[in-house]
Amino acid sequence: MKTMLILTDFSENAFRATEYAAQLVNPLQISRIVLYHAYQSAVIGTDLPVANTANDQQVYLESMESLGLQQDRLSALAKHVRIDLMAEDVSLPTHITSLCKSEEIDIVVMGVSGRSGLEKLLLGSTTSMMIQESTVPVLIVPNSTVIGKPINSMVFTTDLKDHASIPAHQLYEFLDAFPDAKVQVVNVDKTSGESYAMETRESIASLHKIFDQYNAAFDYINEDNTVEGILSYANHHHASIIIVVPKKLGFLASFFHNSISKKLAYDSNIPLLSLPAVKA
Repeated sequence: MKTMLILTDFSENAFRATEYAAQLVNPLQISRIVLYHAYQSAVIGTDLPVANTANDQQVYLESMESLGLQQDRLSALAKHVRIDLMAEDVSLPTHITSLCKSEEIDIVVMGVSGRSGLEKLLLGSTTSMMIQESTVPVLIVPNSTVIGKPINSMVFTTDLKDHASIPAHQLYEFLDAFPDAKVQVVNVDKTSGESYAMETRESIASLHKIFDQYNAAFDYINEDNTVEGILSYANHHHASIIIVVPKKLGFLASFFHNSISKKLAYDSNIPLLSLPAVKA
């Protein structure tokens, strides 16, 4: 990895995500950070639309000034890394694909924060759309994430169905960046070994092959609520990060409905890394 895109709305929650991103710079071999603000979009971390009543040029100048202040804070944390500033009058997440392509982005970092009332009901829409639209990994940082804590355990979730969709090269880049971290692969649709269909047995073998070089531990959990089950497992095993490969259909899509966004915002301090599924 070389270039990291950090989305910001200039809130303290957004800077917390920035702080967390800064500690990944060296392990991921990041040489360039793009600190980005889309002032027409929903506010990152709140998912609420921004009313743009000021002159466009004035909004741009104010955005760049705020980016400059955040750059000063980030520079102290990510030394020897080039930091570029970008503010655009565009709407995210629809612009994210072209942005990542033009700036050669390797990973996107964004925050998510807890709110109340109407904001609580809307929470998750921007997060969900960002993940579905992005063609690069997206790291979601909850507002209660502990900064400075080393990444020593990763939980990868799967439903044992379509491992051809796992982007192995992007997964390996992240796993290789933290060679001392324990890797745990969790299937959340437990059945007894005797009842496995041949197709499922082949999927299990394929999954073991993908993680063979990382000495991963494999677990099977059975929970009525998939999200609750995975978060409970991750917390019980003191996971530093949860890794998923969401597809537009299937159980992992539930991670990006409002339920998981709310859960991450209010109940979890575990960052979530979403890898873009390989298209068939």
